[in-house]
Amino acid sequence: SLKLAINKPNLNVGACRFGWSRYGHECFKVFTNPLSWGDAEVTCLNNGGNLASVHSKQQYDFLKSLISSSQSYWIGGYDAVAEGKWFWSDGSQMNYRLWNPGEPNNLESSEHCIQMNFGAAGNWNDQTCTDKIPFVCVIS
Repeated sequence: SLKLAINKPNLNVGACRFGWSRYGHECFKVFTNPLSWGDAEVTCLNNGGNLASVHSKQQYDFLKSLISSSQSYWIGGYDAVAEGKWFWSDGSQMNYRLWNPGEPNNLESSEHCIQMNFGAAGNWNDQTCTDKIPFVCVIS
């Protein structure tokens, strides 16, 4: 019976996969390999999730605590469908925003993806989606 217990998957609601961190009902992981926004989203999908969506300051502070550098990271926001209409790739509602001052500015009409931990303010910036930077995934 001991062997059975070891092989049984951990079905605790509060459990995240190894290397993932729990916040609320979700699990998050920082990936440090730099990818474009699209390739980052595919990587998250392959892991059973999406690029992270942000729904409160508390949750954003938690995500920032997972990042050990001053570098910017992709999260799941994009407005590639219609300029200025922002969506989350996981389909959740864009009900919270934390732009840096002066953002989003759609510089050279080519910035359609959201990076977090940007610049001195450390909040959000719209950025060219083909830029290769690290990223944060969520499993809901």
